[in-house]
Amino acid sequence: MNKWEDFRRYRDLVIALALRDVKMRYQLTVLGLYWAIINPLLTALIMGFIFEKIFRASGLEGVPYVIYLFTGLTFWNLFANSVTTAANCLTGQAALLSKQYFPRIILPIASVLARFVDMLLSMVAVFIILYIYDISVGPYAWQIVGLLIIQLIFTLGMSFLVSSLNVLFRDVSQIVTILLALWMYLSPIFYSFNQIPGDLSFKNYILYNAIGQIVDMERNALLGGPGLNLDILLVSFGISCATFFFGYVVFKRIEPLIAEVM
Repeated sequence: MNKWEDFRRYRDLVIALALRDVKMRYQLTVLGLYWAIINPLLTALIMGFIFEKIFRASGLEGVPYVIYLFTGLTFWNLFANSVTTAANCLTGQAALLSKQYFPRIILPIASVLARFVDMLLSMVAVFIILYIYDISVGPYAWQIVGLLIIQLIFTLGMSFLVSSLNVLFRDVSQIVTILLALWMYLSPIFYSFNQIPGDLSFKNYILYNAIGQIVDMERNALLGGPGLNLDILLVSFGISCATFFFGYVVFKRIEPLIAEVM
């Protein structure tokens, strides 16, 4: 079997596993795939009320804060839900791993692809809400395609890392959940980077918070916010590539141990 046939075979397997993941995630629910839209929307409504009414947070001028927040959560959830799902993608597939050989790295890739499908469904809701509020899509919305590619590179790297480490240390999946919650509040999801006071010690961290910056740039591109900062974009791209490479190397080092541990 040549390399092209290998690629086609495993490509089809990735797609099949991702679609199975999406189906199993919602098959026993009453609302099914609508939860991919309802979940972030309800979160945006609740958090929007808390941050806008109590903490007086604001988003982009001319954009209701709930829409600003919902859009940010939609892009953020692609990352957070992918990493959360990937953390258990190997330990939760012991039966499959024992029955058939395939590159184990396919499982975290399929987990990310499944959550990408969820994000696409949420984006449908975003565009419907923008239409209802008569808000035009920003002139640089086409930049989202490139930004999503960078986000997926970073997300895959983190998914490779946590999925492999969770095979050796089952605490990893629990730690990931806690860290992602903290990470979200330290990222410009509920606020913009420009709203952070310059004297805060962690502002430099947020500057080098690749996924937070990517999500902020995606939202700005969609809603017509400030244009891309090329310096921040290059830093985010470099960190994303480094994360992907590091996660891939760690996964490959641990991969031979998966069968023994499982």
